[in-house]
Amino acid sequence: MPIKVLKIVIAGPYGAGKTTLVKTLSEVLPIETDVPVTKGSLDGKRSTTVAFDYGKMKVREDLVVHLFGVPGQERFSFMWKIIARGMHGYVFIVDSSSEDRVKEAINMYSFFQENFPNTPHIVAANKQDVPSAVSLNTVRNILKVPYTVKIMPLIATNRRSALLVLVALLEEIRSALQVMKYVY
Repeated sequence: MPIKVLKIVIAGPYGAGKTTLVKTLSEVLPIETDVPVTKGSLDGKRSTTVAFDYGKMKVREDLVVHLFGVPGQERFSFMWKIIARGMHGYVFIVDSSSEDRVKEAINMYSFFQENFPNTPHIVAANKQDVPSAVSLNTVRNILKVPYTVKIMPLIATNRRSALLVLVALLEEIRSALQVMKYVY
C-alpha cells in the first residue's frame, strides 16, 4: 500500500501558539526558526518565528503528515504564500484568551481565506483553558468565519487536544478529496 503524504500548514498571528502546536504534534525533533526578540517588544514573548516551524508525524501506516508553521508577524507575510503552496489543508490558530487577541487575527485570516478559498481548514481557538477565554461563537463572529468551517477549542500544549484538531482537519481534507473525485 502506497504511503500518502499530506502537507498541513499551521497559520495564525504572532503568539497564537503555532510553534507550540507543531512541537506538540511532531514525532520528530521539530525544526524551529525562532530568534530572540528585543526587550519589551512583542507582548513579552522571548522569541518569534522568522521562517517556519516544521514537524512530522505518522498518522497511520499509510499516512504521514508534514506540519509547517508560518511566521505570524505581518512583516513576514511574503512567506505565507510560499510556505502554503501545495498544502492540503491548514489549521488557523488564534489566541482566544481575549477579544483583542482574536482581533489580531482578522487580517491574516482574511489573507488565507482570499488566497486559498477552496482549501480545507479548521479554526482552532487556542488557550481555551484560560479563565478569560472567549467563546467559539465570539471567535466566529470576530473573524467572520463561514458556518461551513469548523471552529474547535484547543490547548496547544495538550497532545489530546492538538490531535483532536488535527483529526478534524484530516476529515475535512478527506471530504474535500471525495467531492473532487466526483467533480473531476
